[in-house]
Amino acid sequence: MKVLILSIGNELLSGRTLNTNATWLGRELTSVGCVVKTQIVVPDDKSSIMTILDELIDQDKKECLLLTGGLGPTDDDVTRESLFEFVGSDSKFDSEYWNHLSYRFDKFGMAIPESNRNQALVPLDGDIIDNPIGSARGFKFIMGQTVLISLPGVPSEMKAMARASVLPWLKVRSKQEVHSMTICTTGIPESALIEKIRIPIQNDHGCEVGYYPSLFGVDIRINSNDNSAKEFLVKEITSLLGDNVFAMDNNKLEDAVVKLALEQNISLSFAESCTGGLIGHRVTEVSGSSKVFKGSAVVYCNNSKIDILGVNKDSIEKYGAVSEQTAKEMAEKVRLMFSSDIGLSVTGIAGPGGGTDDKPVGLVYIGFSSADKIMVREFNLGSGRSKNKLRTSQVALNLLRLEMDNV
Repeated sequence: MKVLILSIGNELLSGRTLNTNATWLGRELTSVGCVVKTQIVVPDDKSSIMTILDELIDQDKKECLLLTGGLGPTDDDVTRESLFEFVGSDSKFDSEYWNHLSYRFDKFGMAIPESNRNQALVPLDGDIIDNPIGSARGFKFIMGQTVLISLPGVPSEMKAMARASVLPWLKVRSKQEVHSMTICTTGIPESALIEKIRIPIQNDHGCEVGYYPSLFGVDIRINSNDNSAKEFLVKEITSLLGDNVFAMDNNKLEDAVVKLALEQNISLSFAESCTGGLIGHRVTEVSGSSKVFKGSAVVYCNNSKIDILGVNKDSIEKYGAVSEQTAKEMAEKVRLMFSSDIGLSVTGIAGPGGGTDDKPVGLVYIGFSSADKIMVREFNLGSGRSKNKLRTSQVALNLLRLEMDNV
């Protein structure tokens, strides 16, 4: 089925908010066999919404127009009203749902605002799409052969509703079955990755291949109508990339690290300087991490490295806080502090200031300590403070993943 995505929101047009909904929907719709024909953004304005709906809808075509945004309780959320008027449906007040919303607000010790009353309005002609985690429900209308589906713009709510009802509904009606898999890689630039897998990619493999680079690595998306062709190409690519592949199907590196630690019953602790606790944050986002992650010490200044971890003051004065020696001591000390199997440390120059000719911005040392091994790796990750913190956390977690097999 062909799908048109209409995103509604002034914040999307002004650039204050990234349109991550359209990106996510494009990927998920493709994976269930749909073809995304158009992506359009319009403001929270009734005239604009009505005009674009009139332009996009062709009742003689078997298509789906998927709207996101504009279903909130505030005055600028006008999608609901516009949509009801466009399809020619009167509305009614759903008292039962209003009572449900009131109860949910009361549980948090809040009186429900009157502005939320419009979220209890439902069309006389059309279906309701339940929202399992929020207050704004969605709608589905049939206009000839065209289906209109409206979902809220809050990404978490939109995704939950799409996964629960919209994507399964579209998958059943798709004319073709699409088999998909995502190969998650890290530690290799896109250009080097493409060169490494050039031969199998150039062969007549019968698959659609997409590359999605980010600060964390490169995801390779493989789509095919033939599952055996998809499986064969995935096997060839993963064999060539080896340790650069850390997971399949959009898992994050921290998921792979925690999974491996759980499987091997390895406990972890971190000493973080330039990342400010980011590595610990990423690991604790993973369910079950409490079974393997003992704790971390965010030792940002020199005194904290000395007083909290017990790093030798002479080492910092002689080699500097950003040095192989300091990283080594940080990893050793934090492992002993938490009595963990592995201690991991990071110290570096995030920027934009603080760099020198000898130690430029982006210089990072990552230390690793276990009962049988102590090592430090040096990395140069470039400029940009936020990017450097993210890259450092990724490099550190990847080093941890690779070394855990040797513990």
